[in-house]
Amino acid sequence: MTSKGPDEIKLEPGDVLTEESVEIARIWITNGAGSSVWIAANGLEDPYMFGCLMADTIRHAAVAYAGTWSLDEGEALQAIVNGVSDELRDQFTKIETVQHGSLN
Repeated sequence: MTSKGPDEIKLEPGDVLTEESVEIARIWITNGAGSSVWIAANGLEDPYMFGCLMADTIRHAAVAYAGTWSLDEGEALQAIVNGVSDELRDQFTKIETVQHGSLN
């Protein structure tokens, strides 16, 4: 499998990544086939800090959705939070994990 997808998000222009930068998550969705999620837990030891990172990611997503789809940022944020809440409540859905606790 290649590490690049046909619609990979371009990193430029953006923050400068250094030798100390670590990729923590990569998320892909395929129309009608679900999601593919990779988490590099070895790059961020504390799960609580991972939660903080996800909160920051959600706030950035609200800005992105507001700008891309001409939505109110607050409404976009609330819709995302509602989706997260609904999905977290639905813990009866089995997820398939290809690699338990490791990327390599």
